[in-house]
Amino acid sequence: MRLLPGVVTVLLTVAVAYYVYIPLPDAIQEPWKLMMLDAGFRTTMHLASLKAWLGFDHYIKSIRQSTEGFEGMMKGLHNSESGGGVMPGVKVSDITFVGIPVRVYEPPAGGEGHLRRGLMYFHGGGWALGSAKKGSYDAINRMLSDELNTVVVSVEYRLYPEVHFPVPYLDCLAAAKHFLSPEVLARYAIDPERVAVSGDSAGGNLAAAVAQEV
Repeated sequence: MRLLPGVVTVLLTVAVAYYVYIPLPDAIQEPWKLMMLDAGFRTTMHLASLKAWLGFDHYIKSIRQSTEGFEGMMKGLHNSESGGGVMPGVKVSDITFVGIPVRVYEPPAGGEGHLRRGLMYFHGGGWALGSAKKGSYDAINRMLSDELNTVVVSVEYRLYPEVHFPVPYLDCLAAAKHFLSPEVLARYAIDPERVAVSGDSAGGNLAAAVAQEV
């Protein structure tokens, strides 16, 4: 019986190591960090599946809560190390375009008597995850606005499972049409000949669809 705790400890250690380990190329630096991150995401998905199977919550909602908690933790660590990482001078406004929440980033340079570029950004996340106002999307849009002297509009379109197709696309299309109106372009001193739509992953799909329509 004295051997039992030791045997259980060894078996648990082997099981955890087997679960965490994934083969990676030799060129990857600090591979164990990537392995732990991958194991964390897989664990999140397994727990979300279990909660959905037990009827506690929707699968996507569980994953969304977990990823938002992880992003909040990483943001806190990043802020403590770098002092926040906020682009000085970039004006950020949370408003609505025809009832659709958007975040507008205005560069510190201002119009200065000439028209600026305009960029509409749609975040990724499989039409179910992500936010225009949080995490890496907020940081990227701040950087784009500052370095390119561009007015960036990031759209907080509605997500699955609260809504279904084509609602995310219709949200983005309505926001884009409002952004391209002469009144809005004039308000932000944007050149109507230098306006682009962009996005990543599911947001890239939305950007391509919106670009064909407008």
